Amino acid sequence: MDQFFTLNAGARLARKLGALACLPLYFHGYALAQDTVLPPMQEPVYHSVFDGYQAMSEPKLTPWRAANDTVREVGGWRAYAKEAAAANAAAAAATSAPQPSPSSAEAPKP
Repeated sequence: MDQFFTLNAGARLARKLGALACLPLYFHGYALAQDTVLPPMQEPVYHSVFDGYQAMSEPKLTPWRAANDTVREVGGWRAYAKEAAAANAAAAAATSAPQPSPSSAEAPKP
């Protein structure tokens, strides 16, 4: 049992000596870090977030009868539905267009 404690004490002593051996390396790096000179700091420039602020404005109101007459002249709700369907179909066609494969991009053989 005494042999176990002496081995354990020897291992602790070895760890302490290893740590002491590393201290000069640590302080050398600390000294190098202190030698670096930083450039002088620039004075901060203040920019207000409200410099480009534009006050909210109410949209121009249209009488409801004039708005209804405009919709009727255009073609009613069906015209708006056709526009939306055409836009959706164009977007779907653009995303589902087949991509050329690398083998089909080869030059034709003579």
